[in-house]
Amino acid sequence: MFKGLLKLVLPLINFLGRQNRIDEIESLRSFVSSRSSYVAQVSLYGYLKARAGTRYVSLIKEPLFASSMKTARDRIFFACLMDLTLHVLKTIHARKKQNFQNLDPFTRQFFIQTLAKAPEEVFESLEREEVILEFEKHLSRHNWSGTDDSHEAFSGSRSTMLEWAPVVEEFKIQDEEIVSNSIHFKWLRVCQEFEKLTDFEKIRLEADPDLPDLEKEVPEGPNWGL
Repeated sequence: MFKGLLKLVLPLINFLGRQNRIDEIESLRSFVSSRSSYVAQVSLYGYLKARAGTRYVSLIKEPLFASSMKTARDRIFFACLMDLTLHVLKTIHARKKQNFQNLDPFTRQFFIQTLAKAPEEVFESLEREEVILEFEKHLSRHNWSGTDDSHEAFSGSRSTMLEWAPVVEEFKIQDEEIVSNSIHFKWLRVCQEFEKLTDFEKIRLEADPDLPDLEKEVPEGPNWGL
């Protein structure tokens, strides 16, 4: 379990140490992926450590708890990836005022290509196609023209954290406000960093014409909720 955590966390620490400018789509994808991973892991592990106290180290060595924690981490990561994808693209779209008839196809392509770079182990509890189908549900309800409320924009990752964290339900009810505020402040920091690093003049929201028609690659599947 420790080796699995280190494999995910150490590259993340190295990436966060570099503050690369976001001036094209590839650097934007890297930002969205790394910050989603950061918020998911730091929020979950921090909450579990605070709740478990001195028992935390022994708990993560228990196979059942370790498995539940990994499932929660993956689910929360997917929810973070969905929330942040919609937030950054909406922000760039609003700043640049590009004349898009429909931003949904580009957003879907962006999400799928970002997801493609996620480590394979995160798909052990939820198939890639199921994650994409869930994102499409969020995308179909997304309002591109409305004012972006940061608290509402990241509600998916917040609710997923409270749903999947391997903590007794009674405690999660008691901790709801604390956990919600904690993940909200982490997102505020990420949003501030995004504003600081992004070159809004240079970056353009343009689909890659060389990519295959991803619409045909995702079969219909079950209706999952995070």
